[in-house]
Amino acid sequence: MTENMKPYVLQADEGIGSDSSLKATVASTGGHFTLIESDTDGGAPMHIHSREDEYFYVVEGTITVTCGDQVFEVGPRGFVFLPRNIPHAWDVIGQRATVLMMTVPARLDEFLAEFHAAASQEVKDKISQKYGIIWVRD
Repeated sequence: MTENMKPYVLQADEGIGSDSSLKATVASTGGHFTLIESDTDGGAPMHIHSREDEYFYVVEGTITVTCGDQVFEVGPRGFVFLPRNIPHAWDVIGQRATVLMMTVPARLDEFLAEFHAAASQEVKDKISQKYGIIWVRD
């Protein structure tokens, strides 16, 4: 895959295609790395990535992250590493946060696009299974 990759630069407010939040995707990195700039008021419930490690870099705002039995509060310029196969969740403290969400290898971009377009919880669960993401539900 790497033989077809080309270097690229994105300026502020630019992204891959028409989505300015997508900075590095499966297609742009040959499947090696995903980077999404998320300006959000919420996070994700407890889940497990079975195929990739996840990383957060907080640009603005503050988030709380639960990973296994540890809880972290992370503010601007803070970094979080979430190894695969460990249950984790995160949420915004306050009104909004800008978080750089990264995965190695890539595919978070594809998962989120399919997941957010799904019409039902049943379809969302099938998409999650396809991408090796397990939701931890009580």
